[in-house]
Amino acid sequence: MFTAIAYSPYYLGIYVGVLAVFVVTLCRIMYRLRSGPHRPVIAAIFDTLCEPLQLLGVGPWSKPCDVATGLQAALIMAAPLTDLQLYTGPNGEKSKKVDFSFIERYQTARKIGLERSKAKFSPAGHAFIQSNFASRIAFRLRFVDYLKRHPRVLDMKIKPPVFVIGFPRTGTTFLFELLGLHESVRVHRSWEQIYTIPGTEAEDAESLRRDRARRYQANKWYFNNLLMPCIGEAIQHVHRIGYDEPEECTIPCSFDLPWTLTELPFSVFAADELAPLGVGDAFRFYRQYLQLLAWQQRGQDSDQGDEAIWMLKCPFHLPYLQELCAVFPGCTVVWTHRNPRECVASACSLYETVMRMAMEEASIDPVALGQAVMRYTELALQQAEASLKLLGDRVKVIHVRYADNIKNPKQICRTISEQAGLGFSETYEAQLDAYLQRNAEQRQKMKEQNRSQAFHDYKPEHYGLTETQIQAAFQGYISKYGL
Repeated sequence: MFTAIAYSPYYLGIYVGVLAVFVVTLCRIMYRLRSGPHRPVIAAIFDTLCEPLQLLGVGPWSKPCDVATGLQAALIMAAPLTDLQLYTGPNGEKSKKVDFSFIERYQTARKIGLERSKAKFSPAGHAFIQSNFASRIAFRLRFVDYLKRHPRVLDMKIKPPVFVIGFPRTGTTFLFELLGLHESVRVHRSWEQIYTIPGTEAEDAESLRRDRARRYQANKWYFNNLLMPCIGEAIQHVHRIGYDEPEECTIPCSFDLPWTLTELPFSVFAADELAPLGVGDAFRFYRQYLQLLAWQQRGQDSDQGDEAIWMLKCPFHLPYLQELCAVFPGCTVVWTHRNPRECVASACSLYETVMRMAMEEASIDPVALGQAVMRYTELALQQAEASLKLLGDRVKVIHVRYADNIKNPKQICRTISEQAGLGFSETYEAQLDAYLQRNAEQRQKMKEQNRSQAFHDYKPEHYGLTETQIQAAFQGYISKYGL
C-alpha cells in the first residue's frame, strides 16, 4: 500500500516539485557565487533563500530600506522599556528636547551614498542593514534609559584618554593594539560594544561582575558561529574582528554618527553633505559609554580601576578633532601618517569589502568609490589641520610615520608611552616582544595559506586612480610630514 501511495501521480508530482525547487535554488546559489566571488557562501545561500520573499514583498521586504523604516522598527524593539527617550541632558537628566539630528545624518549618508555609489542591496543585505540600524537605535534608547535609572554611572571619573587616529590603512590598528598592551591602559573589546548594557538593576560591584561574565558567555557562540561566518573571512585580511579583540570607536559613536559597519561606506560618499551637520552628541555619548564600562568593572583589578587610562582608536575622528577634544579635554592624539599613494587604494579595498556584506557585488562601482575616497581623504585632512590650528597647545599631538612604526614599532611605543605620561616598563616591553613575535608568525601563516592568491591585493587602477594622480593631489601633506 505504501509503495502504491509513494508512486501515485499526486506524490510523484510533489517529489518532482521539491526536486525542481532544490535544483533552481542550487543554480541560483551557484550563480550568486559566480557573480559575487568575494562574498561568503553563507551570504549567497541567504540571498537565494530571501529572493522569493523579496519578490513577494513580504516581511522586511514589504517596506523600503530607508532610515525612517529602521527608526520605526527600533521603537517597536524597545517598546518593553517605558518612558524611553532619544536624548538626555549633559548630566543624564531628563530633557524636554528630543534630538533627531542623528536621523538626518543617517538619512543623508544612506541617500547620497546609494545615489553616488549606484550600489544595490542584496536580498539578505536589505534585511540585514535595516535590522542592524534598528538594533543600533534600540540600543541607544536602552542606553539612555539605563543611565536615567542609574545616574551614579555618570560620576565615574575618566582620565584624559589617548586617541590613535589617522586615515584608514595607515597602521592605526597595529599601533593601537601595541599601545593597548600597556599595563596602565584599558581598551574596549568587540563584545563590549555589542552587549554593553547590564542585565541587572543591582549596583554593587559583585553583581555587576557576575552579570558581565554572564553576558560575555551568553553571546559568544552567536558572535563566533553565526555573525562572523556571515561577515566572511575577507574582512579579516584588512581589519581583524574578534569577540575578544580590541575594537575602535566607530560602534559607540554610531549613536549619533552613521558609523555602523554597513553605513560607513555611505558616509564616505556623502562626506561633503555630512560635514556641515557636525557630530551632534556622538562624543558625549561616547564618554558616557566609557563611564558605563568603567562602572561595571570598578573595584575588581586595582590596576584597572579609576586610574586606568583609556587607549582608543578611530580613523574617522580626523575631521572632528575640535569636537573630540572639547568632550575629552587634555587627551593625547596619536596621528599616524602614510603616503596616500600607498594607502588610498588600500582604503578603497576596505570600503569595497564592507560594501559586499550587504550589497550586490556586481553593482559596486569601484571607480565611483575611488573618487569618493579621494574626496573624503582631502576633506578630512583639511578639517583635521584646521582643528589643530584652533586647538593649539590645548591638545598634545604625537605624529607617527607608518614607515617608522613598521621598521621599529617598539621604539615608537616607547616614545608615545613616555610622551603620554604612561612610562615604559619592563612588563610592557615583554608584552610587546611577545605580541610582535606572534603577529609575525600569524601573518606568515596567512600568506602561506593564501599563496595561490594575492594577500589583500589592491591596485589604484581598479578604482580609476593612478599613483601619480594620488601623489599630486596630496603633495603638500606628503611634504609636510616627510612621507
